[in-house]
Formats: sequence, structure tokens, C-alpha cells
Amino acid sequence: MPPGHARILRVSGRTAEALAGDGRPTTINLPRTIAGGPAAPGDIVEISGEPPRGRAVRPRSSLLARGTARGGTRVLAANAELLVVVVAAVDPPPSLPFIDRYLAAGELGGLRPFVVVTKTDLPHDEAVVAELSDLYTAVGYTVEQGSATEGDLVARIADRIGGTISVLAGHSGVGKSTLTAALTGEARATRAVSVKARTGRHTTTDPRLIPLAGGGGVIDTAGVRTFHLAPTEGRVLADGFPDIAAASGGCRFRTCLHAGDDGCVVDEVVAPSRLATYRALLADNR
Repeated sequence: MPPGHARILRVSGRTAEALAGDGRPTTINLPRTIAGGPAAPGDIVEISGEPPRGRAVRPRSSLLARGTARGGTRVLAANAELLVVVVAAVDPPPSLPFIDRYLAAGELGGLRPFVVVTKTDLPHDEAVVAELSDLYTAVGYTVEQGSATEGDLVARIADRIGGTISVLAGHSGVGKSTLTAALTGEARATRAVSVKARTGRHTTTDPRLIPLAGGGGVIDTAGVRTFHLAPTEGRVLADGFPDIAAASGGCRFRTCLHAGDDGCVVDEVVAPSRLATYRALLADNR
């Protein structure tokens, strides 16, 4: 990273924790509006002055974004290479539409996603986890399984992350904060899973980048109950579903949106659950 730049670790209002070009921790003042922003963890920001002030967010190589209640977009993380979608075998149970939305957000944002299933040490329906693993492996995603408290799963994830910047994301209560602590050595407060919602209660609210000693880092995002995809044009949405995009070459028309269109062939080769998620998202964006 060249002089006069800093990498954002965490944004809090009008300030941000960051690492300067020489690796020193610093606090940056952020203007209300900043070119290329708002800034997010992982962003490289041009700075000047003392105390440092952000001038512009450099172009991003990738981003993970979600939709907002007002139909806008919020960037959760920038310039990461991998997206680790964390789900639990039980408590809370896995949701295929939820997984699909995160995977699509990663694909559309230029990240390489893979899936981690935690809590396999607890009593659970093994057939459900096997079907989940088979489904996403067939699409081309890596699926890791284990317990967030066991060294073997952590070692496998650490090996995949290597020296990259990776984003951990998923439902509340799936063990994401436990994984983050095991990978980085920095613990965050965790709470028990909500009995009422079975989707957990999270204490992680603002995404933050935690640098790793060997290079790269982990961006820990808040556990959520729902995840809305950022607004996406219908013709682009299929790019978030590699299995649909691959099958679309057999459709009669290049403009096919795979929503029951004449001459569409994706129903013959794509898993019904994946098609259902895609079509629900397509309807939301029309």
C-alpha cells in the first residue's frame, strides 16, 4: 500500500480505525460524503493531514453488499477474495434460500464463496446436512463441516483463507464469532441462540477487518436473521447463480430470464430450491 493511503478496519460514524501504509494503527476522520464511498472494512482510502482525513475511497476489486429497507445498498466489506458462508447443522437450522442469497451476493460482488456447516458435533438430522452438502458441491462450491470449537475445522478454513482477506457471514448463532476468534485470536462477545426465533442473538454489529499475523485478514460481519440482496437488474441476477448461468446457454433466447420463459431449459438441470430462490429474487427486482 503506497504512502498517503490506509486500509479501513472498522467504520464508526465519522471516524474509522485503519492501518496506515507502514502498518501503523491510525484513526481517520471521514467526511460526511467521500468520493467512492461510503467507506467499508477492507477499503483503501486516500488520506492527508494530521490527524488523517479521508479524501477518497480507491476503486474496489470486490465487495459484499446487502439491500436496505429503503431499497438502497450498503457495502459490508471491500477488496476481499473469499466469502465464507457459515451455517449451522442445527440451532438454528440451515435455510437454503438464506445460503443462496449470500452466495449470490458473493458471486455478484466478485468474491469466491464457500460454505461452512458448524455444530455437526450436536445431535442433528444428518440427511439434511448431507443433502445440503451434495446440493452445493454439485454447483461447484466447497462445503466444509465440523464444530467451530474444534481445531480440525478451524485448520481447514485457515488453510483455505491463507494470506487472503476473507469475509465471514451468516445467520446469528451459527458459531461465526467463535470461528473468527479461533482464526484471529481475537474474541468477541457471543450470546445464546434465541429460543423464540431460533435464529440467534448477535453482538457483532459493525463489520470489522481483523488482520492475520501471516498476512491477509478476516472481516467479521454481523449475524443476521434475514439477508436481502442489493438491487440487481434481472439480466444480471443469473450471474449470481453459476448453475443457472451455465444452463442458460441452452435456452432458446439470449434474453431469457428463466422465469418460465418460452424455450427455457434451466428447469431441467438446476435444483428446484436454487430456482425458487432465484425466481423470488427476480420478482423482487422487477
